[in-house]
Formats: sequence, structure tokens, C-alpha cells
Amino acid sequence: MNTIYTYYFLILLLIFQILAIPVYSQCFSCKNAPVGTIWCDDFEEDIPFNQKYFEYNNNGGDFIRLEKIGRDSSYGMRVKWQAGEVGAGSLSKSFGKTPDSYIGKNAAHPAEIFDEIYWRMDVKSQTGWMGGGPAKLSRAMCLANSNWAQGMMAHLWSGGTNDWYLGMDPASGIALDGTLKSTKYNDFNNLRWLGFKPGKTPLYHENNSDKWFCIVGHVKLNKPGQKDGVFEFWINDTLQASSSNLDWHSTWNNNPNNMHINAIFFENYWNDGSPVDQERYFDNLVISKQPIPCSCMITNSKNTLGQNSNTLGIEQLNNQIRLILPALKFPILINVLDVNGNLLKQNNFLNSLEWLNLSEFGPGIYFLTSTSTRAAKIVLIN
Repeated sequence: MNTIYTYYFLILLLIFQILAIPVYSQCFSCKNAPVGTIWCDDFEEDIPFNQKYFEYNNNGGDFIRLEKIGRDSSYGMRVKWQAGEVGAGSLSKSFGKTPDSYIGKNAAHPAEIFDEIYWRMDVKSQTGWMGGGPAKLSRAMCLANSNWAQGMMAHLWSGGTNDWYLGMDPASGIALDGTLKSTKYNDFNNLRWLGFKPGKTPLYHENNSDKWFCIVGHVKLNKPGQKDGVFEFWINDTLQASSSNLDWHSTWNNNPNNMHINAIFFENYWNDGSPVDQERYFDNLVISKQPIPCSCMITNSKNTLGQNSNTLGIEQLNNQIRLILPALKFPILINVLDVNGNLLKQNNFLNSLEWLNLSEFGPGIYFLTSTSTRAAKIVLIN
């Protein structure tokens, strides 16, 4: 096994040992959604979809809410493709300022303007999955007018070797002079494509079937006239690909009446059709203004430690961390690592009353490790 993957596996194994949480315990719930959440759907409540989304296509019963098929045997969404089938249903969610009442139906935070958002979805394919990636998975968009012309699209869809990988494919419907060129939905002749990048995890390889994966996307529009827009995504908290020099909108955002990011589509559209009858599953859809962790073992700047905080042995106040594991032997050297395993900081603790200052780090996911058998994962949310 590759050394770095072995390292991450050991860290995750140690985390589960510390917390004594069964692997199949249900740790995510919209009732305890991450800080910054503007909308969440874990499908636990039996609310009609026409009261939650502005469009729902169940594809004749192929894309429906069912009991015990979600993550941790909770409620979730099952999608079923028949052999050769292309479209198998979708969910369309709007938020923020929208161009009309139809797109704005059930919109979250309809009075706000969003230049930056994160979104999460949990995905699993059935045992024995075949055919690689089923193309479209999700996309964050600016629906710029009532004709569904798109000011930008942050696509997450399959690509790479044998379509085993999820990739990001940003596109803009705004010309470099800041005017809207897109005239309709998927107006490919009038889009600027900003560069496809594949991920690193073979999500759709048959060896990864029957496993849940947490996928988080992040989009930030560029400042008017600058090339500083962002698009990136993670799978299970591991960064897959990132671009931070995108010109999404040129000077379009100078006009306060123009639309910004206002919709995410969760999709099941397979361009070439499924090779066989098979199923896929969705759960835990989240849209947020702040980073979304995939794990339930988190802390944040509001000092909410979660249901297992006493066992975890970490107390957090703003960006200060204190170890409170009674069995921990001092002195001890603590390492702070990023999600790629890079050492960011070391601190020698003499006793359990000392605090670890992480104020120099921005929002993100970090690991605390030591030479002992304990490890922990934290999320900083500024």
C-alpha cells in the first residue's frame, strides 16, 4: 500500500479508536448542521419535495426517498438506471437572489447575494458497479435570467482514466467584457471553458463500489475585473483539485442587479447511458457559507464540541486548542498537519493546561498527531 495512504488510514483508524464510535453509527444530521449552513437536507423528514426544491424529477419512480438506503442506514435517495438509460432524475435547489419566482421557489436566504459557497453530498454506488462515472453529478450555478442563461457553472462530473474519477469543469457565460453571452441553459456555443481538472480518488472504480464518499465543492467568484476566482473540491476531506485564478464573471458583478451564485443541481445524467441496470444513492446535501467537514468529529470557533467531545479530549476556544485527555502523558510533542500530510507546526506540551495557538492558520481541516497512539481531527471555521 502507498505510504501516504497507509498514513491516512492509520490516522483515521486511531480517530475511531479514540471516539469509540461504531463505523456505522449515524454521526451526520441536519439538526446539528455545520456552522455556516444555509440549507441542509438529510431526507429524514418526510417533507414533499415540491416544498423543498424548485424542481424535482423522480424519473417515474427511479429517483426517490427510501428508508435505510442512506448513509448509516438512514433515509436517503435511491437512483435507478435501466440499461442504456441516460437521465434518471434530479434535484434543483435555489438560494439567494434569483431572477424570477419560479427559480426562487423554496429558495434558501432569498434576500442574500452569494459570491462564495460550499456544497456537500454523500454518494454511494451499488455493489458491482459497472461503467465508470455516470457523467453529471452536481453543479453550482449563476442562473442569470428567467431563460436560465448561465452566468457561470461549476461542474462536478466524471472524467480521467476510464471515467473512474470525479473532475471539476468550470465554465462562464459572461464574456471578458462583462456582458452576458449565454442565452439559455447549456448554451455551449456561448460559454468560456476555464479548464477541466480530474480528481485523485477513483470514485467510480469497481473496487470503490458499495462505499460512501463525502464530496464537497467550493466556489468563489472573482472580484470584478480580477482573475482571483476559486473552484476546488474534496472527497472525504482530501483535496482533489483546485484552481484559484479563475475569471468567472469579469466585471459583471459591478452591477448590483446582476445575479450571483444562486442554484445547485444534484443530477443523475449519464451521457452514454448505463451499461446495465444498476443503482446509486445520495444523502446529506448541504449548502454553506463556510467549509463543510465530512467527519462528525469536529470542533469550531463557536466552541461546539459535538456529542463525543469529552472522549475526544480537545477543547477549542476561537483558534486555541487545549488537550484534555486524562490518560495523556506529558510532556508530549504535538504535530499539526494539513490534509496532505504536510507538517505545519510543532508544539511541546508540558501539561494539559496549555493551549495550542492556531491563529496563524486559515479556515480548513487539520490533523493533530503525536508519537502516542492518539490522533485527532479538527476544523477551523473563522
